[in-house]
Amino acid sequence: MIISTHELKWHVLLVKPRSEKKVEKKLKDIGFEACVPTQKQIRQWSDRKKVIDKVLFNNYVFVASTSAQHKIIIQLENVIKYISFGGQIATLSEHDVALIKKLNNLSSSIHINYHTLQLGNLVEIRNGCLKGYKGHIVFINGSSRIQLKITDLQCFACVELKEWEVMKVEGNGC
Repeated sequence: MIISTHELKWHVLLVKPRSEKKVEKKLKDIGFEACVPTQKQIRQWSDRKKVIDKVLFNNYVFVASTSAQHKIIIQLENVIKYISFGGQIATLSEHDVALIKKLNNLSSSIHINYHTLQLGNLVEIRNGCLKGYKGHIVFINGSSRIQLKITDLQCFACVELKEWEVMKVEGNGC
């Protein structure tokens, strides 16, 4: 069966804790495009240090599918449900999917926050893989970070950037 790319929409799956990578692998093994953004971090134990891939969106897996494929996906092991709003399965915009995918390749420190942070100046990122994205500057523990809104997920990605990497934008909305 050939599926038109117009029929494919990106959705968010809620999965059991610490099963994001397993669900992503299973989805890819059966032919779906799936994404679980991670970031390399150094973890310290009492006897050693180890570099790990930390999942950025705990309990979430992003998947491109058609409405006809939802039944197959929801039956996979460790999948709890689709994220929905107002009784309808939520669909991510192409803009938000692009941002989520780019977060996966970013070397800067990333922290996902589902609470509104103290808003500062609206800025646009001037270079790198996030060039052109707009966000608000927030101050966390004395360091400045850029807060990028992922509208369809109703959350924010906080990315640490240097002052020269952003440019102030007039206005008060993203």
